[in-house]
Amino acid sequence: MILAQISDTHVCAKGMQLYGRIDTNAGLRRAVESINLLRPRPDAVLASGDLTESGAADEYAALRAILDRLEMPLYVMPGNHDSQDRLRAAFADHAYLPKDGFLHYTIKLGPVRLIALDTVVPGEDGGTLC
Repeated sequence: MILAQISDTHVCAKGMQLYGRIDTNAGLRRAVESINLLRPRPDAVLASGDLTESGAADEYAALRAILDRLEMPLYVMPGNHDSQDRLRAAFADHAYLPKDGFLHYTIKLGPVRLIALDTVVPGEDGGTLC
């Protein structure tokens, strides 16, 4: 079992850059291309941490468009810059995500059990386990 992890992507709305100068979206596109070229190929990808810079809907649209290029199953987990509700809406077809509340879940991936714990505290910089 090979699991690739992408973390703290801080994706911005289309055409925007982090701090006005860092193209995080381009960086994520390159990461996705590199993951797709890996041999042996990962069985799945976990995207975690601050997936977007501010949790805005247009940032999730950009994130989704980039991550949809992955050629293997994808699992997402928010970070403290993210919005649980907007992440859930952007990835509504990801049945493993709970329909409300924290985005905790477990997935059995062959011999591995992926345990994802959502520590987001809306409106706070830090996180905590509930």
